[in-house]
Amino acid sequence: MTTKRILPTGILLLTLMLSNMVVQANEVNVYMNAITMSYARFNAAQTVADASKALVSMRTAAVAARAQKPYGLTNAATNNLKLRLYQSEIDKLIAEIDKTNRLVNAGKMAQAKMEGKKLLQLRDEGHAAMKR
Repeated sequence: MTTKRILPTGILLLTLMLSNMVVQANEVNVYMNAITMSYARFNAAQTVADASKALVSMRTAAVAARAQKPYGLTNAATNNLKLRLYQSEIDKLIAEIDKTNRLVNAGKMAQAKMEGKKLLQLRDEGHAAMKR
């Protein structure tokens, strides 16, 4: 009788652990998608208010993504080199978002849009770094 109870319990625990890892990985994807959508809104913005709102949303999503571990690193220690690389790339993105938002708030929309293109470059560099 105990073997019949232990096996289903073990399977249930394993399933819960795996589903938790999938949920965490999906959270990073949700935040990354939010960053992409916010960038599109920023790029289409015609007013300082709309551009700033998009950048604030983008920053919020980036900070949330940084707090999560991406797929493949869900069980990584905090000092894991790949995890630290991920966090470093997100930090660069956040710094660039802040820089762009300062330009927007100063009313320099054209310059902010040019600076905002670096966000895409940082995204591509971050993705390339994580694939290595």
